Amino acid sequence: MIKLKNRMVRWVVTFAILSTSSVFAQSGVASGLYQIVSGTFTECCSLLGENRYSLPNESQTFVSLANDPQSGLPAMTFLSRDMQTVFGVSLCPTGAANFSFGDGMVFPDRIVFHVDPGGPYQLSWNYTATNSPDGLQIDGTLGALRMLCADSYDRFSHTNVVAVLMPSPTIRVSEVEICWNTSSNRTYQTQYRSSLTTNNWTDLGPPQVGNGSTNCITDKVVLEQPRRFYRVLVVP
Repeated sequence: MIKLKNRMVRWVVTFAILSTSSVFAQSGVASGLYQIVSGTFTECCSLLGENRYSLPNESQTFVSLANDPQSGLPAMTFLSRDMQTVFGVSLCPTGAANFSFGDGMVFPDRIVFHVDPGGPYQLSWNYTATNSPDGLQIDGTLGALRMLCADSYDRFSHTNVVAVLMPSPTIRVSEVEICWNTSSNRTYQTQYRSSLTTNNWTDLGPPQVGNGSTNCITDKVVLEQPRRFYRVLVVP
């Protein structure tokens, strides 16, 4: 609420989601935050057998893809529902593997993230993010060659994961409400102008009679209309 002397302006805000995205594309694959809408995640290849999960779930809801033509080093990360926590799995005995891949190779219709076995767990992965009609299709496998526990998974796969590019939300003010304190039996006229450099004020609606409380009047905001300044006068 904005208060100028005894004049109050209260904003009524509505929200609109527009299907526009501030993303850049390199070789046809766009950067941005993608929402997973379908797919399968599989853990396997130990005495535990195989375990499959349908996506999305709480720990895998979004995919962040950075395909910056300036750096030339694409990266892809699986994120939880909070859009911040990186999805990861435990490795035996006390290790962990996060599903965040960098240094991708760019092709006309896909990005490939591939690493040969390395590190203490001999981790390797091979993931492909391919253009789909409404976003990405992601397939790939992460594996650990050296596992010290027979009751721990050592191979993790994403299959037919479809993720759609999220729209960029914008906030649009559709209406303003101008309110002021009144005295009984006084009449008030609300006016507006589009610039502080002009003294041409236009009446907003008819005069209103005060009742000793608060009077309010609304004004629709037209898209791309110049800004407005408001005042309330006492009608003699």
